[in-house]
Amino acid sequence: MTGLVLVLVIAAFEPQSESPWLAGGTAAALFPRTHLVVSVNPASAGLLDGTALSVSASRPFGFRDLDRTAIAGGRSTDKYALAGLMSYSGRNGYSEATITLAAAATLRRGIVAGVSTSCHRIQIEGFGSGTAVSADIGLIARPFNGLFFGGALRGLYSSALTETGMGAVPRTVSGAAGVCPVNGVTVSAGAAVHQYSGEEYSIVTSVEPYPGVSLSFSLLTPPVRMVMGLQVSVSTVSMQYGYATHPVLSGGHAVSLAYGSAAFHPEPLQIADSVEAEEPVCFPLDINTASEEELVCIPGIGPSRASTIRNYIESFGPLQSIDQMIDIPGVGTTTLENLRPYLTI
Repeated sequence: MTGLVLVLVIAAFEPQSESPWLAGGTAAALFPRTHLVVSVNPASAGLLDGTALSVSASRPFGFRDLDRTAIAGGRSTDKYALAGLMSYSGRNGYSEATITLAAAATLRRGIVAGVSTSCHRIQIEGFGSGTAVSADIGLIARPFNGLFFGGALRGLYSSALTETGMGAVPRTVSGAAGVCPVNGVTVSAGAAVHQYSGEEYSIVTSVEPYPGVSLSFSLLTPPVRMVMGLQVSVSTVSMQYGYATHPVLSGGHAVSLAYGSAAFHPEPLQIADSVEAEEPVCFPLDINTASEEELVCIPGIGPSRASTIRNYIESFGPLQSIDQMIDIPGVGTTTLENLRPYLTI
């Protein structure tokens, strides 16, 4: 029984089972889908757009009597982001809960840093309970469009969860690199060193065959596991499903639902800016024909928002009036009024 307790404590509070995408390991966190990702790298909150809320339910592989639920949300701007996450697992005398608060900021163009702090509580019938806190840091850099690097130190600080002195979370150092070669396709690879379980390597690829539909495949080792994911989005609502395999244990399932403008649209790879002279942008721009490069010249529109606007028009057709921009994820009433002088139909 003591061995079981140690296994449960070591496995407690691991984020991979909180989201279908996070089952892909450290590499998946480089291209975040929802705010559930802040438990892996708090800097990821700075890559998400606008305000959003996500809920998830999962059953980690091998634990048929252990279900996990989580809820996360946040608010992102071009420079700052705040996010929060709550997760709970428990059944048959065992329970664990985590509350995480994260903040991210753009240090300079292409570099985002984040910090988070968490409160953890675990309870096992017959063995009592324990409460502890931990802190994480993370960094994500984009040297040029389409290429991303990320790193995080999970458990930078971790108080003792049990009388054995074991920390609230295993200290983990991770790094990842990813590329977006063309619109709708991402490939990333990551490596992590866990305090108790050693090294883990992962590679994740995702593709968007149709607007609003994304497929992903992940490979993790050791041991060798595969994760398959599906995301379907309609306007500001998206649903994700993931299935993870294991060579010994039964498979794990995860499903999540997100509302808001949390979809991340990385720009395609661009090694160097064009050396050709560019003509000055003349306002107002025709919203239906303006390129992403022209849109980012408008105050209040960054690369991510320009990509979201362009993708929305390509997916749902030309806008009939500027007022229709309110339906685009991340464009609220105030933003619309600020953009109106620069746009036309």
